[in-house]
Amino acid sequence: MRNLQSYLLLFCCFFWLSAYSQDDKPKVVVAKNVIIDSSGIEPEAQEAYNEGTLAFEYKNYSKAISDFKRAIEISPTFLQAHTNLAYTYLADNKIELAEKQFLHITAVNDTVHSPFFELGTLAELKDSMELAINYYTKAIGRKKNERKYYYQRGIQYFKLAQYDKAIEDFSKVILIDNRFADAYNDRGSAYKLNGNIDKAIEDYSRAADLDKKSGIAYNNLGSLYREQKDYDRAIKAYDKAILIDQNNFLAWNNRGYAKFDSGNHQDALSDFKRVNLLKPDYAMAYNNIAGVYMEMENYEQVVAFSTKAIEKDENLGAAYYNRAIANEMLRNEFESCQDLYKAADLGIRIAEEYYTTNGCEHLIKK
Repeated sequence: MRNLQSYLLLFCCFFWLSAYSQDDKPKVVVAKNVIIDSSGIEPEAQEAYNEGTLAFEYKNYSKAISDFKRAIEISPTFLQAHTNLAYTYLADNKIELAEKQFLHITAVNDTVHSPFFELGTLAELKDSMELAINYYTKAIGRKKNERKYYYQRGIQYFKLAQYDKAIEDFSKVILIDNRFADAYNDRGSAYKLNGNIDKAIEDYSRAADLDKKSGIAYNNLGSLYREQKDYDRAIKAYDKAILIDQNNFLAWNNRGYAKFDSGNHQDALSDFKRVNLLKPDYAMAYNNIAGVYMEMENYEQVVAFSTKAIEKDENLGAAYYNRAIANEMLRNEFESCQDLYKAADLGIRIAEEYYTTNGCEHLIKK
C-alpha cells in the first residue's frame, strides 16, 4: 500500500444567528391587584379573568382555561382573556389549540399583531420556515416598526439561504435600533455568505463594539480572517472572544485551528487540549489533537487521540480517516484499511478513493 498523505482537522463554523431571545414563560398578563379598563367588559368577566390569571400563576392550567373561556363567554370582545387563553394552551402544551386561538384573535381584531408573531415562532419550532415568514410578514403588515418582527423574518430568510432578503430585514432592524448588536452580527454573516467580505468585517466589528459581553462576533470575525489566511488578525479576534469568556470552548478550538494553519503547531496543541478540559466529551477537539500530532509525525499519539474521538462520537468520519493514516505509517495495514472503510462509509470521499486504489478490498477479504 502507498502511504497516505493527507489528514483532516475540523473547524467549528461559528457564525450562528443570534436568534431573538425570547421568554420561555408564556406571557400571561397577571391581573391580580390590577384595575382593568372596564370599557365594554362586564364585572363578572373581569372576575373570571382575574381568577384565571391566578390559576395560571399556580400552574393550574385546566382551571385557568375554564376561567378565561368563562370571561370570553360573558364579554366576547375581552381581548386580554382571548390572549391569555392562547398562552395558557401553550403552557399546557396544547399547541394546536394555541395556534387556533391566536388565529382567532387576528380574525376578531384586525389591529392586533403579536399573535402573528407567536404563530411565527410556533412555525419555527416545526421547521416551517416559509410559514414562519408568512406570519412575520402579516405581523409587519399590522405594525411596521417592531424590531423583532423583521429580525425573526430575517433569520428565516437566512436559513433558507436567501441572503439578500435577510440583509434587507436585518438592515431594517438596524434602522429601528442602531445599537442592536445581534442584527449587525447576523447581517455580517449574511454578507459573508453573499461574498461581501468587507461589509461582513464591518458588521462583525460593529457588533463586537456594541456588545462587549458576548464573544460571538469576535468568533465570527476570527473565522472570517482565518478563511482569508490573515492568521494574526484571526488569532487576535479569538483572543478577545476568550478574554470575554474563558470557558468558550469553541473559541479555543477555532483559535487552535488558526494557529495550526499558521504553522504554530505547539500552541495549537495547547488550545485543543484546553478544549478537552472545558468540554471532555467534545470529539472534535480529540480529532484535532490527533491532526496536530500527525503533523509532528507522532503516529502513536494520532492513534490514541483519534480513538478517543471515536469513543466520543462513533460517527466522526474524520477521526477514522486520521487513524487510518497513522496506522498506515505504523505499518498496521489491516487496521488502516478497516478505518478507511468506516471513514468512507461515513462520507469521507478521500477515504473511499484510498480504499479502492490501495488494495484494501483484497486485504480485508483475506
